[in-house]
Amino acid sequence: MSLSRMKIWNISSLRPLAGANINCQSVRCTASTATAANQDASAVEWDNALPYKDIPKIGFWNLMKRMDEQRKDKKPRYHKLFADLFKEFNYPIMRLSVPFVGDQVVVSRPEDVQTFLANDGKHPVEPGFDFFVMYRHHRKDLFTQSTGLLGSHGEEWYKVRSMVQQDMMRPKSALFYLDDITMVTREFLDLLDKNLDAQGSVPDVIPLIYRWALESVGAIFLDSRIGCLNEPPAKEVDEMVKCVEVCLGDEMMELAGRPPIWKIYKTKTFRRFDAAAEQLFRVTEGMIKEAQKKNKDKVYSSRDEMSVLAKLTQKCGPDSTIPQVMAMDALFAGIDTTGNTSGFLCYLLGANPDKQELMYKEIMEKLPDPTQTITPAIYNELKYTKAVLQETLRMLPVVGGLGRLTTKDMVLSGHQVPSGTRVSFTSPLVMSSEEYFTEPDKFLPERWLRGCPQSKKHHPYAYIPFAHGPRMCIGRRFAELEVHVLAAELIRRYKLVYHGPPVDIITPFVNRPDKPIAMQFIRRN
Repeated sequence: MSLSRMKIWNISSLRPLAGANINCQSVRCTASTATAANQDASAVEWDNALPYKDIPKIGFWNLMKRMDEQRKDKKPRYHKLFADLFKEFNYPIMRLSVPFVGDQVVVSRPEDVQTFLANDGKHPVEPGFDFFVMYRHHRKDLFTQSTGLLGSHGEEWYKVRSMVQQDMMRPKSALFYLDDITMVTREFLDLLDKNLDAQGSVPDVIPLIYRWALESVGAIFLDSRIGCLNEPPAKEVDEMVKCVEVCLGDEMMELAGRPPIWKIYKTKTFRRFDAAAEQLFRVTEGMIKEAQKKNKDKVYSSRDEMSVLAKLTQKCGPDSTIPQVMAMDALFAGIDTTGNTSGFLCYLLGANPDKQELMYKEIMEKLPDPTQTITPAIYNELKYTKAVLQETLRMLPVVGGLGRLTTKDMVLSGHQVPSGTRVSFTSPLVMSSEEYFTEPDKFLPERWLRGCPQSKKHHPYAYIPFAHGPRMCIGRRFAELEVHVLAAELIRRYKLVYHGPPVDIITPFVNRPDKPIAMQFIRRN
């Protein structure tokens, strides 16, 4: 137990015993003593650590050359690039040099992640969002009041997070949409039926799943249907998907990973991103305003019946742009992150029929009647189904890591890392490491089930697919609900088969499949 945790325990766990006389001054002294001891321990650790300058360093142009080589075939595998770099250095920490930005420290041990996240402070800064922050403040003609969570740091970020936290992170908030997501998912399966060839196959399941993901997010955040599952889909759907492919693709990676030259000269890459981002803003703005107009005079018997957009509008006020920006970001991020996660899950179930059968048995045990729908009680009992998603996120994560701007001096991998340093963590390296996971190359959902032989306690920070702490993914509850329902309904109707080559991740910005996921869907009796 750390001294800081001891300090909290000393204060919060004290209870007056019968007849006891508690001296409040002694309690304050205990807290002060523990705080001082903690500071002294940190100072000793800092003094004994190796200097920052001794952290192995890769030059900027050397790194850019390697990254450009990754981009040549349009399939950048940056997780493998960093794995190679750590192997070359044979060291758990390194730093990169970025002109006009400064050094960036990259760590490979979950123990270091625990250290820098434990020192987050009230306003943790995620450097990976720096470009979004700069861009949205640059486009104040679009983001007139709020730049949202993606586009802010510090006090501005904290203000928005405080406004939306309760309505977004409570499990009950997501479960309210269980019936809506089930309805959307069953309509998606009907659409899938129509797109199967004579052998029950599709050449790539991802484009169809993107449409399901966008429709699901619309049902949650807008309390309305967008038309993604119509055949053909609404015009706006194709526009949004194409814009997201740019805004979370190669253009975004280049703009986020290089010096901000676009502030001085609008490069071709920036112009492509800017055009796509503005079009995405205009399309979603229309959808959101229409939903707000529709819900304006609606009477709810309780707050729980309100859509997320309606709750945020009520809380932030009718003139606030926070609800609009939050809904836009949900539509924006939901396509790529939830969609690709679902595609990876289909692939892994199709490639591992034994695990698929275990999941099918669980579904049939809980939902034996084909007309039966998933209730909150049944949803909470789908342990193996949820473990399948956990294992999918471990093997093929859609987010490649996380980062922080340190707000205090700290020691990482035995080195001094001063306050104000950009630190990042490439999570796929740890989640695929034998050091932290038994048989990491095998798809073993059982490892997430308590009491199973394959279950082994891993370091808590070796698996944080939704990040951790104050900057944990704000849409986590909804994303998990969507994928769980899709997985359950898919397996009830079809046996999934995948016979192609192994699928890996590529990282334009958000991780995506490195090839089309051609699937066969065999209808169950």
